[in-house]
Amino acid sequence: EPLIAYNNPIFEKDTPIAKDRIVTDDYLDRVGEALVEGAVLAKEAGFDGVDLSLDELEPDGDDILRSVLYSFGNRAAARGLTIPMCHLPYFMPNPDDGMAMARFSREIACGIRMAAMLKIPDAVIHPIVRHESKRCRDVWLEENIRFLTPIRDLAGKLGITLCMENMTGKPYATHPSEAVFGSTAADILELSERLDAMVCWDFGHANITGLCQSVELEKLRGKVRCLHIHDNDGVSDSHRIPFECPESTPLGGCVDWEDAAEGLRLCDFLTTSNRCINLELKTSDLPADRSVRLSHAARAVYAAKRLATLM
Repeated sequence: EPLIAYNNPIFEKDTPIAKDRIVTDDYLDRVGEALVEGAVLAKEAGFDGVDLSLDELEPDGDDILRSVLYSFGNRAAARGLTIPMCHLPYFMPNPDDGMAMARFSREIACGIRMAAMLKIPDAVIHPIVRHESKRCRDVWLEENIRFLTPIRDLAGKLGITLCMENMTGKPYATHPSEAVFGSTAADILELSERLDAMVCWDFGHANITGLCQSVELEKLRGKVRCLHIHDNDGVSDSHRIPFECPESTPLGGCVDWEDAAEGLRLCDFLTTSNRCINLELKTSDLPADRSVRLSHAARAVYAAKRLATLM
């Protein structure tokens, strides 16, 4: 149920609003503290910064969000935490629904404004994805250019670099009816070059797509600004901790991390300015117990350091 900032006697004549649906300073403080607590736990586990997900935004009324994020940014900075990157809205509506896509565009613009307020330099964004059975790759490419160019322009005006993320799909050659635009390095490279953007490489997505990480990353030499590090079983995008193989834990995955590290060497990731490694892990199924969450975060940091030694 949505929140409102104040009571409206006219609107509430027939539909009274419960007191707990009214935004108060205390509510904003609690939300900000919850965000900060998550970031503090990450820092305690050994992370250098946090990624901010800016999804499901209200594009036509961002004052409440602005207040929450402004409070979070100040409190995080006071604790020595950085926010090197964010993820723009990604729950995309049906691309054939013009009105829904227009709203989605405004949501992304809202996310860019929030990122600029927090001085976040890089913003990860998904391409428009559709199954190739409906249209050919070149049509999807041009549609992405049309949709994303105004977004790129706004980001550039506000000092933010867009990073195009590879999606989950199947190779065009072997699964033409299941292929998804943006699931290969070739797609992301052409899109990023046309938009003067950088690339966010998602290892979990590439694993499900069935790609050789090193072969794909070599095509992106000098373009990979940030990484989404997580593992899966090659079927479900489960966002597991890297290196925790199925034999050692039921939450393991099958990404070939030695091959991934080879790919990072081939694409010159270590010489890319403002590079960022983001452990994009699923924590929603963890218990609320702080010690359990802290242990999970610490294992993730260990995995990232292990990957770094392979590069």
